[in-house]
Amino acid sequence: MTDITNEFMALALDMKAQSTNKHRQVGAVITNGIASHNTHITRFERPETTLHAEASAICRAASEGRPTAGHEIYVTLSPCVSCAKLIIQAGITAVHYYKFDVGQPIALELLRHAGVKVNGPLEGQQ
Repeated sequence: MTDITNEFMALALDMKAQSTNKHRQVGAVITNGIASHNTHITRFERPETTLHAEASAICRAASEGRPTAGHEIYVTLSPCVSCAKLIIQAGITAVHYYKFDVGQPIALELLRHAGVKVNGPLEGQQ
């Protein structure tokens, strides 16, 4: 991995560690300076109340007026289909992921088909 990839992925891994989700912790960093982790959007800790790290970062960028088009995203787990669709619509040009989510293989195909560069898994490549 390049130094910049290492830097962004290290930040995504730090964000992952901050997640309070007991089922799965995921971190995400957009190269526009937005970092996030998955979180429950209500006080009820149920899977359907979880906001994914990628969605959280994209929403936060929008609420802060920070463009995402032309930027890249670093995630600790490859995106699900819903997050892949958000990434595409946000104009993000590349996804770098640390680990592959075996339950979401179609998401990476969707990203590639839309012209988004996909790089990973990066685990063990330091």
